[in-house]
Amino acid sequence: MTTSSPPRKLRTPPKRPGWTIRRWRRLVGAVLAITAVGLPFVRVGGESALRFDIPSLRLHFFGTSIWMNEFFVVLAGTLFLVFLFLLVTLAFGRIWCGWMCPQTVLSEYTRFFLRWRQRGGAPALIAHAAVLGLCLVVGASALWYFIEPVEMMRRLFAGTLPPAAWATWALLSWALYVDLSFVRQRFCTGVCPYAKIQGALFDAGTLVVAYDRRREADCVDCGACARVCPTGIDIRGGLQTECIACGQCIDACEPIMRRLGRPPKLVGWFFGEPGHPRRLRRPAVVALATTAAASFVLTIGVAASRTPLDLVVSPSQAFTPRRAASGQAVNAFQLALENRSRSAMEVRLGLEVADIVFDVRPAVVQLLPGEHRRLTVVAEGAVPGPPRRIEASFRAAFQNTASAGAAAMQVERRVAFVNPEAR
Repeated sequence: MTTSSPPRKLRTPPKRPGWTIRRWRRLVGAVLAITAVGLPFVRVGGESALRFDIPSLRLHFFGTSIWMNEFFVVLAGTLFLVFLFLLVTLAFGRIWCGWMCPQTVLSEYTRFFLRWRQRGGAPALIAHAAVLGLCLVVGASALWYFIEPVEMMRRLFAGTLPPAAWATWALLSWALYVDLSFVRQRFCTGVCPYAKIQGALFDAGTLVVAYDRRREADCVDCGACARVCPTGIDIRGGLQTECIACGQCIDACEPIMRRLGRPPKLVGWFFGEPGHPRRLRRPAVVALATTAAASFVLTIGVAASRTPLDLVVSPSQAFTPRRAASGQAVNAFQLALENRSRSAMEVRLGLEVADIVFDVRPAVVQLLPGEHRRLTVVAEGAVPGPPRRIEASFRAAFQNTASAGAAAMQVERRVAFVNPEAR
């Protein structure tokens, strides 16, 4: 590689870069952008497919509602995503940065702004207005994951959008506008923490964009790879933290090699240093893959252990255990019932101690979707033996009222039933 002499100009301009890797990156970016903006409009079971509802502190996730006191499920899922992200980075490098990061996708689709801004005058104003409009849409789409899009639009035009929503929208849009207008890829090189920690995540077999030093003689020092780099680096200088693995240098070099009749991949994708054998099953990759798989199994297990009904039972402090006129033991319990589903349910209550049958009042409770109710339940039964505390099972069998033929499910809590002294 010769970097001391100025880059030579080829007589015939090379084919414009960007018709291979860049085209695929744009396609991936378009799919991700459409998904991110359109997902809040998708409804599953009457609710948004993915939205955190702040007033009720519930996460709606593709037909399932996760309450705040169930966020251990989200924690398990977050652990899985973290380990998966680390695994992908270790094996395939900065694929996220170059192909899926919102910063990269938005920067790619606002490249026209740089060209129009250089013209000055009306084109520059139009470019600024277009970028600002895009930022307003992106800022609004972020709010749609907390406020339903249709509801937000209705309240926006009615003038009843909360001040906090206005402030958040304005702050997000303005920060994004400043980023796309003046910061752009400098965010990747100077601010993003992921670029700083990639040195600890990469190893000798990670997939990277690299310059094949074995073929230095094939380099004509045209400088095309450096000119198209969005972060302003020269790939011939080796692996650098600023590289986002976008592959634009590959697209710039390949047509030149083809015109000169030389083999491709002077600059290309390599697992580690060019010429080294590829080893995907490395100890670090296997360890991270195992950890990611274990965290995925944990997430599935935790999610499967959820029940649509939450039940909390405690003895009523306002009721002293006593004997009824019939001689049966009477206890009262304080219940907290929470319907975590999106459908109304019927809950049948019961208390069991050995083979004793108890009369529970009320025996049936109707709960609306998402309803949380506290109530006092009285249990009466013939308990033989001396006065004592007996371990009992309080059960709540519940069923979706819209699915009469579905099998009922049940939750159970252990309580202490007091057998009082006889009169």
